[in-house]
Amino acid sequence: MTEPNKPAKKAKRPAVHTQSSGRKRPAEHAAGTGEKTRRPAAKHTASTAQKKSGKARPAWQRGLRRAGSILLTTTLSFLLILVITCTIVGTTLVVYVLGFMEGTSEVSIREMEMSYSTFVYAEDKNGELVTLYQVPSSIKRIPIEIEEIPQHVRDAFVYAEDERFYVHEGVDYKRTAAAMANMVLHFWSANQGGSTITQQLIKNITGDNATNAERKIREIFRAMQMEKSYTKDEILAAYLNYIGFGGSANGIEMASLKYFGKHTSELTVAEAACLAAIPKNPERLNPFAYYVDDETGERVNYGHEKNRERQEYVLYQMYSNGAISYDEYQEALAEHIIFTDSEEYMALHPEDEEDSKIEPDKPTSWVVDAAINEFSEVLMDKYGISKKEARSRVNKGGYQIYTTVDLDMQAYVEERYMDMNNLLAGMATTNNTAHWRDLNGDGVASEDEAQFLQSGFCAINYSGEILATVGAIGEKTASLCTSYAYEPQQPGSTIKPVTTYGYALSTDYIHWGTPLRDYPPIKNPATGKLWPTNYSSGGGMSYTGSMKNVYYALQKSYNTIPALLCKELGRIEIYNFATSNLGLDLVQKDQDYAPLSVGALTYGISITNLVNAYMVYGNGGYYSKAHIISKVESGDGTLVYTGGTDYNQAVDEETSTVMNKLLQNVVNQGTATAAKITAKDGTKIPLAGKTGTTSDWCDLTFVGLCPDFVSGMWIGYEQNYQIQGHGRLKSAGIWKNIIGDYIKEHYSGNNFFVSDSVIEAPMCTATGNIAGSSCPKGITGYWKSTNAPVCSGHSYSGTGGAGGSSAATGAATE
Repeated sequence: MTEPNKPAKKAKRPAVHTQSSGRKRPAEHAAGTGEKTRRPAAKHTASTAQKKSGKARPAWQRGLRRAGSILLTTTLSFLLILVITCTIVGTTLVVYVLGFMEGTSEVSIREMEMSYSTFVYAEDKNGELVTLYQVPSSIKRIPIEIEEIPQHVRDAFVYAEDERFYVHEGVDYKRTAAAMANMVLHFWSANQGGSTITQQLIKNITGDNATNAERKIREIFRAMQMEKSYTKDEILAAYLNYIGFGGSANGIEMASLKYFGKHTSELTVAEAACLAAIPKNPERLNPFAYYVDDETGERVNYGHEKNRERQEYVLYQMYSNGAISYDEYQEALAEHIIFTDSEEYMALHPEDEEDSKIEPDKPTSWVVDAAINEFSEVLMDKYGISKKEARSRVNKGGYQIYTTVDLDMQAYVEERYMDMNNLLAGMATTNNTAHWRDLNGDGVASEDEAQFLQSGFCAINYSGEILATVGAIGEKTASLCTSYAYEPQQPGSTIKPVTTYGYALSTDYIHWGTPLRDYPPIKNPATGKLWPTNYSSGGGMSYTGSMKNVYYALQKSYNTIPALLCKELGRIEIYNFATSNLGLDLVQKDQDYAPLSVGALTYGISITNLVNAYMVYGNGGYYSKAHIISKVESGDGTLVYTGGTDYNQAVDEETSTVMNKLLQNVVNQGTATAAKITAKDGTKIPLAGKTGTTSDWCDLTFVGLCPDFVSGMWIGYEQNYQIQGHGRLKSAGIWKNIIGDYIKEHYSGNNFFVSDSVIEAPMCTATGNIAGSSCPKGITGYWKSTNAPVCSGHSYSGTGGAGGSSAATGAATE
């Protein structure tokens, strides 16, 4: 009998299965009674799970996990900041480099090709260019073409200095990186050069040797530009023609002749390697390098040994790069080289001993000296270099210097300056103006011990161009020697028109006839003495205390009147006028009464500088700094400098005209009558000028203006002594002896510039103003339209009057 089926037991779902289910169980299945039950909170569930999973993690694990999280966050933040910073720096660097590249000038090989000598030129009267001088350079080179340089010679230099020369584009980045790394990490004991042949050529041409990153960047860009403009052969030829080989030898042809007595085309492999060894350190690695033994004083040659070491390296480089075979390499190492300094060479070439006797260079002329010095100053100002370095650049820079000199006038004045008697003619002789001395104490004042008068002269046209300059008496025997045309001297009374009178007239403080008291305006508080007084013909010093018209005070060169003007108008104002407007080279200590009133300067000024200031009184008031250079070009024809670009109005036209008339009166009626010149047709040539004499008679100066140019001279001893026989000398007469006949022969027939607005009229002798209809009329005067008082009556009798200017009533005592 079959057993009946038993009811199956209902399986109980495991709690784990229920909790792991991803589906939400319906509420009606949650409980058999149909009641709804709440789902446990997540927090409770997690707590329950944690309890079922075991114990909580240890604190150190939790701390480690937290530290890792912080470290990761910090690292990522740091990397993000680094990326942003690098991006900013990189962008800035790119902008800087691009801007720097745009500002980097391209270097021309032609600039180097023309830089073998500097030339000085002038134009003759027909406008033809005349070479005055080829400036001898301390650097000697003989340029040759690349075709004249054998391949093994080219290879020697390429594999010694820049073995990847034919494949890079101006910069060998591998070598540059290695050189920079070595500077920091010192892989090698010596610094490794990173410059290619192109870069070395750039450095030589430009002279840019600064030791900074900017110079290196400039050099890299210039090298890249050069490689785009020239072939490798052109660059290599320029390099070999330019680089130094020790001493005065520059360029491979000069070096080949110097060390071997043969041309570059005749060099052997060994000789080529010998020359290629030198550029790394020319003064140390050239075969003739030596030192002087301290004990014996003899020259000890070390160059042969040092050169040999480097030569072997060059030969190995040539062999390892396939330029020569192994047999040629061994043959070159074994070759016996004969240098020109050896007895062996002289025995083979006895004729070279005579050829080595070089005749001394002819001394430069006064014009060339002035041009070199002027351009040296330009370079000093431009590059902030010393005078010595500037002159060196002039000598080796290959410049073409064009001067403003008038060759006919220059030759004429130089001829006059050959003998002091030419300057003193009609007044004295060289011997009776000499300062005789017995320096050796033998009781005899010999000619060798005597001091003879010296002189300097300068002529400038009304554009500021120097037409003639002579710096001493006699034949010029040395280059760049002392020139009394440029040496500072005491100007005496020639200072007055370009200081006190000039400023007072330009500010309308005075006019032609302004009466001023002839009385010392300054009292020394310590001694009670009055200063200054005037020179009298009897040899004493004096003053009258009466009123003197301006034209008369200047005509007779009174000292009291300019001192009064200086006191009334202010020393600083007058100093600024003289230096800023008229370009006088005064120093700060010259801001005082004596320098500005009577020319007692701290150091003095040159006659060239003084003449330059006077030009404004002959051309309507325009000034340009005196210059003997019209322009300078570099070897490739680039304009480097132009003279006279500062031509500007320094004083107004009316001031220029009235001062010119005052100075003409000095020549016609005053202290400079000895300067008068009559033209060939008998007409009087218009002349203006001013004399100058120091109180101790150590200096005589004169500045004279004619319608065509202004010129001046200084005369005195080299040392500060009183001029012997000075009573017979007239500075205006000496000036006339120098340039008078030239003016007569070359006078253009022109007259001085005259402003249309200047008033020409008779002066009232009572007041100094423009004479009225009933006034006593004296000298014809000239008035600026801005200061032209007309006399309307006379309340003062005497030399002058009280009308027309506030200066007339100024106090004359202190």
